[in-house]
Formats: sequence, structure tokens, C-alpha cells
Amino acid sequence: MPVAIDVGQRVLVYNPSHGWTTAYFVRAQQANDNKLQILTCRLSNCHHKPTSQDHYRYPPERVALNDNINDNINVGTRVLYMPSGDADTSRYIDKPLRGIIAEQPSLNNNQHYLIFADNDAPFYVRSNAIRLLLESLSNYLSKVDLGTRQYIENYVLTYPKRRLVNISVKDHINIESNGQWIDAIVSKVDASLMRVFIPILNKHEWFYRGSLRLQPLFNSLSSYEPPCKRFASDKQLTINDNKCHFLLIPLNYGWKRQIRNDLGTIVYVSPCGQMFTDGERLHTYLYQINSPLTIRQFTFDMNCRVIQKFISPNTAFVNLEDYALGKEKVPLMLVNEIDSSLPKPFEYIIDRIPLTSDIIIDKNNINGCTCTDGCLDITKCACWQKTYDAIIQSHYYEDLINSLKELFQQSIDEDDDRLDHTDDMRLFLYDALAKRNFGYKHGRLLEKIHSGIYECNGKCKCDSRCTNRCVQFGLNTLLQIYNTSEKGWGVRTLYDLPAGTFLSFYAGEILNDEDANRRGVEKTMGDVYFTALDFVTSLKPTSLQRKFRSISQRDQSNEQTNFYNDDDHQLFSNQTSVIQHNENKHTSIEEKQISSENNKIFPDYQQINYDSGIFVMDAHFKGNVSRFYNHSCSPNVFVQNVFIETWDVRFPWVAFFTASNIKAGTELAWDYSYEVDTVENRVLHCRCGSDECRHRLL
Repeated sequence: MPVAIDVGQRVLVYNPSHGWTTAYFVRAQQANDNKLQILTCRLSNCHHKPTSQDHYRYPPERVALNDNINDNINVGTRVLYMPSGDADTSRYIDKPLRGIIAEQPSLNNNQHYLIFADNDAPFYVRSNAIRLLLESLSNYLSKVDLGTRQYIENYVLTYPKRRLVNISVKDHINIESNGQWIDAIVSKVDASLMRVFIPILNKHEWFYRGSLRLQPLFNSLSSYEPPCKRFASDKQLTINDNKCHFLLIPLNYGWKRQIRNDLGTIVYVSPCGQMFTDGERLHTYLYQINSPLTIRQFTFDMNCRVIQKFISPNTAFVNLEDYALGKEKVPLMLVNEIDSSLPKPFEYIIDRIPLTSDIIIDKNNINGCTCTDGCLDITKCACWQKTYDAIIQSHYYEDLINSLKELFQQSIDEDDDRLDHTDDMRLFLYDALAKRNFGYKHGRLLEKIHSGIYECNGKCKCDSRCTNRCVQFGLNTLLQIYNTSEKGWGVRTLYDLPAGTFLSFYAGEILNDEDANRRGVEKTMGDVYFTALDFVTSLKPTSLQRKFRSISQRDQSNEQTNFYNDDDHQLFSNQTSVIQHNENKHTSIEEKQISSENNKIFPDYQQINYDSGIFVMDAHFKGNVSRFYNHSCSPNVFVQNVFIETWDVRFPWVAFFTASNIKAGTELAWDYSYEVDTVENRVLHCRCGSDECRHRLL
């Protein structure tokens, strides 16, 4: 605790249902999760046992001393402001507010304390209205966004040195409002504060004269995230700089990325001075000025450090700058900090290659959208509509779609006597799904779409700036293959990645069932790098009957065992098989019978392509970085089926996206979704090491 407190001392405690009320301090203790808890009692002389139910537990941020302060409080101290009749404040405040001391009493501020309230405007207050919170500043900063933490830490360390705007009453000043600079007139100056009148909004607002929302200070700041280099002109920009993190490219192009703690967001400033606090306006702006930059190269995530690169403290016995040998758009590093070994040799490819000529991927069965605005209106884009139509027809989203249809029925005007509202309902559903961020959002996928994503393609009139193009561009994230020791080879990111970032797709050879069975039983190959193209099973999973067959393979001790126990030796024929593997030879096969009735679950434009065969992607001889992703019971990566050059349901692209914000140096892993005891005579123990580890894969 940051302040001294005695047993039986009167305190104020906060309960969401009752507000701030009086209690008495009993003791402080560490909870099971190692967090500090304050025990209080309603009695000043507590006689209860330590485990008594009459003790009330609160975190430190919900407890304050109920005594007036006597001495000057240090800047950065966490306090609680208590409104009272004799409290002299710079503005009217009718409720208790938590905040930090930002300025001590002096002659300049008429012996007031300046408080930066949490999520509120600053204000001056006399000492008799201040109570000390038991929360430490470090505890508070651990819960706020990165921008706020950096701003407050710097403020406290450099106080009393500050930069304040020098201004007088009736002066005009540009202030920030919703990402735009607007004119305001100063109506009052009170020490380090000023009140302005905003004509366009017809309201008054208080500002700290050192706020970043004041344009003179904003323009003079030197705390922008610095670029790797500066370019003198647009012509010198190399957008596909293969050694640059994709989020650094705008900074290299003269843009500035400002962490704004006062707004709780990121502000991008263009070379010409335009400010952007949201992706919609920024995407529109980039398209209108015909910029070579795309919205995919920007992030408004406060906790995403754009310039922070991971550098391992360990010595590398093997350090390859580009394991892909220039085949990817960016270099793919490989390091071994355990020994001098390398992964087993294979051919690095960046495509999906049919093994035999009879495997034909029909690329003529697709159409393109006619959008010429970069698909800004996604409800009018034919490719976006393919994604939405699949969602609407999917059993997986049945409850959501039914609820949206009910909302539409309720919205129909009683005076509308039309009998057919099919088109109106369809547009209503498109708009509702768009507002719920189904599909790509500013070039990122925030949630898996079980019914598949249909990207814009080569027949579309839109170009590469379209936000419905993502997987087709391939790897653009700086990743590193490394030896994990416990789990074999794995992959980690060298930079912070926002949630929904595309990583890579699974590249390899496409096998039919016959070739898959042949390779699976061969001692020199096996099925370690098999991944089934199982999009069909995701369309209507509850309608499929599960059937399991016992299989095994060469384990890590190289003992030979029977591969499967079927007389006909047909592992994939007439079934859809979900097969998942990683570098450690983990294998699981779950076969799902599919009846002919399931043809009905496909949209019309997919019907002609469906048959009951199964195709498998094998990355044993040919593959890319995706073959190295490990399993985790707490995954930070998910798999998404995507259609680009074909709508054939048998050949989706298997793409990997980040499921959450991922810090530089973190291993990328997905859930193989194995089911324990589904493979006879086979036990695989999980080594993911997560807190939610299931301990067994099979």
C-alpha cells in the first residue's frame, strides 16, 4: 500500500451498488492470484475471526482514507475527490472522482491541488476535499493503455518542468474534437487550466494547458514513433521494403503515429498535417489521394508497439537471414539457439500445387465485383455479398440470422402494403453483418467466419487497396522460425501484431485420397504434414455423423506400427477427413461421413463443384512457414477458410490469423483440436505449457 494505515482506522470503500460508504480497516492481505486485498469491517473495533464473513474485501483502488490530508501530497499520488459544500473547485463536480495529483498548491494556483481525474477533465480543488487512495500509482498504470502510462510516467518524472500553452482570454486556439481540429475561444484562464468556448458545438470545456489536444503543443511534440528512415519525396518510397515491418512503412513515408492518452486512441498524422483517429476516415483518405499505402499498414491499437523489434538474448548457433531464399515478399529468419541442427530439408514454395494433372482447380467459375470505389460500400460489393450469403445460409449462424430477421420484421412500416420484402431483408442483413464486423475489418479478421470468406479476385474492378483482399498478398509479416527444444521447431513474431493480422496460408502439394493413403503408409514420408481441406465439414457440422478409425504412425522412437486397421486400406475415400499435424509428428484423423443431402447446404454457385471426394494438403516435400506452427491449448492463432481464385468448395485456402494482440517474441500457435481417445492405441501428451493445457492431445 502506498500510504500508512492503522487497524481500526476509518476508510471509505466503493461498492458499485452503494457508491462510497464508511468502513474500518482490518488488514491487508494477498489473494490467491497474488493481488492485494483490503479487509474492512462495519465495526470500528472489529472482534471477528480472520476468516469471518463479516469482513468485506476490496481492491486498493476501491479504498480511501476518510481523513483530511495534512501535508503536501506528491505529484502522482492517487487520490479521491469528495464533493462538499465548502470545497472550492475550478468547476462544478457533483460526484466522487478518482485521479492523480498533477500540481501541488502554490501562490500561482491560489493554494489548490490540480487533479487529473480518471477519464475526466482536469480541475483544481482545495485539500479539504481530497482523500488518499490506498492504490499505488504503479498499480493504476498497470491497468491503463500504453499511451496513458507513458504520458503519466513522463509527467511525474519531469515535474515541475512542463510545457504549457501561453494564452489569454479571448484568444483563438485550435482544439481537437473527434479527430479534427476545430476553432475555440478562450473564456477563462486559471493557472494551468483554461476554459474555452467551442462555437461549432455551442459548449464550454476545460483543458489542461499542457494537453495534447491543443494544436500548438501537438505540432511541437517530439514523441512521435520514429521511422527507420525518412524519404525526401514520394518517388523514393519502396512500399515493399523487404526488411521493414509492415506497420513501419507509413512512418517511413512521412506519416506520424501519436499515442494519445487523453483520447485513449492512436492518432495518425499525414505528411500534409491531416489527423486520423479511426480506420474508416483513413481508408477513405488513402483511396481519395491515390496513395500507395493501404489501411492494412496502419493500426489504432494502443497496445501495439510499432517500432519495437524482438531481439533474443540467447546466442544463436544457426542464424539464417532468409530461410525462404527470397521467395516470400519479406525475409523469413531461422535461428537455432539450442544446437547447430536445421529442419529436415524440403522445397520452400508459396503456392498450392496439385500433385497430379487430374486434380483440376477450376478458376473459371468465379465472377468479380464491379466496385470502383475500393469496395467502400461493402453491402454493394458482390464479393462481400458472397461472404454474407454464406453466413446467412450457414447452420452455424442460424440463431443470429433468425434474430436479425425478427428485427427486420419489426422495422417494416405498417403502411407498407408490399407482400415481398425479400430484397429489403437481404440488404438489411448485409448491413447488420457489416456493422458487426463480419469479414475483414480494415484488412484484419477479428473473428473466424465458419462459412468461409470470399475475397475479391482478378476479375474484380477494384484494386489492391480494397479491404476485401488479404490472404492473396501472401506473407508480409516478419516472422522467425526457431528451435523450441521441447516442441521442436516453432514460429515467433519479431514485431507486435494487432488482433486479426493475417500471417500466412498453408502451402504444399494437393493430394487426392489415393495419393494421400500411399504417402501416409510409406516409412520415408508419413502424414506428419497433412492438412485436410475440410471446408465442407464447417458448413453444417451438426448434421455430420462422426466416425473414427484407429491409426498410428512412426513415433519419435522410430518404432514401426500399423498405420490403420481397415481391410480396404482406404483412408479418405468418400469421406471428409480432418487431419492436423506439426513438426513433432503429432497426428490425428477424425473422419466425418457426408451424405448426398448435404449438397443442399451449398449456395447455387458452388453446387456444380461438390463431390464426396477429399483432398489433402501435404507440406512434407514442398511447403512454407505454416508447416512449423505448433499446437497450444491456449492458441493465439486461428484458421480461416478463404476462397480467392476459385469458388470450388474442395479447394479453400487454409489461412492463419492472429486471435489476439501478440507481443514481439511470442510464439505463434493454434489449436489442433485433437480429441482424446479417438485414435486407438495412441497417446500423445501436450507440451504447450499454457495455463489451460489439456495435458493430452490424443
